[in-house]
Parts: sequence; C-alpha cells; structure tokens
Amino acid sequence: MFMQRNVAYLLLITMLGLIALGLVMLSSTSSVFAQADMNKVYDNLHKQCVWLIIGGIACVFFSRYDYQKLLRYAPWLVGIACAMLVLCLVVGHISHGSPRWLKIKGLTYQPSEFAKLALIFFLSWWMGKNQRHASEFLKGFFWPIVCTTPILLLMVKQEDFGTTAIMLAIVVVIMFCAGTRLLYLVPVPILGFAGIVIISMFKPERMGRWTAFLHPENTSDPKVWQQLQALIALGSGGLWGRGLGNSLQKMYWLPEVHTDFVFPIIGEELGMCVTLGVVLTFLLLMLCSGWITVHAPDPAGVLLGTGITVMIALQAMMNLAVVTSLMPCKGIPLPFISYGGSNLLTCLAAIGILFNMHRQGVYQTQNTPTLVSKPYSVRM
Repeated sequence: MFMQRNVAYLLLITMLGLIALGLVMLSSTSSVFAQADMNKVYDNLHKQCVWLIIGGIACVFFSRYDYQKLLRYAPWLVGIACAMLVLCLVVGHISHGSPRWLKIKGLTYQPSEFAKLALIFFLSWWMGKNQRHASEFLKGFFWPIVCTTPILLLMVKQEDFGTTAIMLAIVVVIMFCAGTRLLYLVPVPILGFAGIVIISMFKPERMGRWTAFLHPENTSDPKVWQQLQALIALGSGGLWGRGLGNSLQKMYWLPEVHTDFVFPIIGEELGMCVTLGVVLTFLLLMLCSGWITVHAPDPAGVLLGTGITVMIALQAMMNLAVVTSLMPCKGIPLPFISYGGSNLLTCLAAIGILFNMHRQGVYQTQNTPTLVSKPYSVRM
C-alpha cells in the first residue's frame, strides 16, 4: 500500500532532484566562459530552462492523455522519426563530424531522441497487439524487426553508435518480455553489436576511441586525455569535494564538462557522497519505474514501461561507465543532469507516460488480498 500511494511522488521527487542538480552544475560549469564572454554563462542556462519548460509541458500532457490512445499512432511515429533522421542527413547541423541535429529558431534538436521513444511505442503497440502470436516467426519476430531496422540503419548512417546500441538493446528487451522465442532473438544482439564494432573499425575517429580504451597507458593519445582527466576530477574531489564552483578540471582541462562529462565535475566539487547519492537516486528512479510497469493494466503498457525504464537506465549506465573508463567514449548524456534539451525533453515525456500508467495501474487494495488477476502474461 505504501508503494501504491507514494511511488508516483517518489518518482517525481527523484526526477526533480536530478534536474535541480543538473541546473546547479550547469551554472557551475558554464562559469568557465566568464573570462571570455559573460553572456555565454547565462546563455546555456537560459536554453536549458527553455527546454525544461517545454519538457515540463510534455510531461504534464502525457501524464493526462491516455497512453493507450497514443499507442494507436505508433506506426506514424516511426514514420515521422525516419523522416526526421533522413532530414538530418540532408540539411542537418553538423557537430563533431556527424549530422545529428536540426536547428529550429536558435535551438538545436536531436531527432534520435524522438526516434528512441517512437521505437518503444511501436514495439509496445505491435507486440501488445500480437501477444498471442509472440512465439511465431512472422508476427513475433520478423515483422517487428523489419519495421524497426530502418531507424537503426539511419542511426548507423549518422555514426551515432552509442544511441544505436541503446536502441538495439531496447528492441531485444521488449521482444524478450513480449515472448519472442530466444532461438530467433539471441542472434540479433550478437550480430548487431558485431556490426557496430566492424563498422567503427573503418572509421578513424571511432577506432581511435577503441584504441584509447584498450591502451589507456598511452597518455600522449588525445583520445585518452578526456577519460584520464575525468578520473583525475573524480579522484581529486575526495569524500566531500572541493566545494561548489571550485573545480580545477573544468578550467579547459576536461572537455564537455557541461554535457557528457558533468558527472566527474560533480565528484570534484561535491565529493563522493554526492556522486553515490546520484547513483542511488537513479536506482530509486528505476525501481519506481519498474513498480509502475509491472502494475500496468495491459500487455502494451507493461512493454511500454519496460522500454522507458531500459532507455533511461542504459543511458545512465553508459554515461557513468564512460566517465569512469569502463567503456569507450560514446557521447551519451546523463539523463536529467547533462546539458542538452533534446534528451531532457525525451526523458520528461517518458516520465509523464509513467505517471499516466500509474493512474491506470492495477494495484492491491485493502479489500483484495492479492493483486487483481490480469488476462495476459509477460516475461519479467
């Protein structure tokens, strides 16, 4: 009963806590630009607040609009996502060598974030509708793979291998939970990740990241520099940190301190206690999301919640793994904390959907000793 009454509040508090920390750290890391241009200090914070307002509106909307009605538009969402990804390749804004962004009135938007949600919606809709046929080859494996492959190929074309890996993992987890036979499903992640590795071998930029990861002792390699400086930042913060705003690594030693590598600055300024608190907060957020998911009223809702949980959890895990040198650099932001409106908007919309699922969930009450039986089954 405690979780039933308070899980939504816990989810809201953890989300707001992470967002608040992100805004504080954005102010701290943006202060490095004060010597060159004082306006730039507030520019990043202003843009993030604009996206936060847009994301808040999206969160409220999706929390009130029935997700079961949204699932009906899942095929259209996939089509829109593919069109936006193609538009990126044609007229997209190029940054770090890849055309992954669209510019909209001074703001840049990354369509791959929308594509992740579209992918989750489509698979949840398809596998929920065909749950009785999930073990069949055509309806339970072939057609969902065929329909989602264009998004994955477009992501590979954009050379966004980190997001491609997350999408591939989402596909595998949702189809596994829906009941797809392991005989069909097991080769998918093996072939997919092998393909990503092989393609990256022919890209000097991506191959340099693998080399730096496998040979961290070669400190002269510029690819090693970023993760090495991240470790220095985490280590120099100690238990309680240097104090908010007192980071040395953000002074042009560690690149991308306000986006992908904000976590080491949190460790340097606020200490290990706060970084462990961030990890535990993400764990609590995932537990709340999982609780809401397993009490969804229909199979499509369970799969939708599973996909959202996996999406946020994998992003957080991959970001933390990169900044602690447990995997090569992938350009994955830390949800709710890293600077970046596209990811913030997507995560807020996803949390709004979870709130909506909580309102419709099937929970135990005082008058019923067990949970209300559900006319479906999924692998959980």
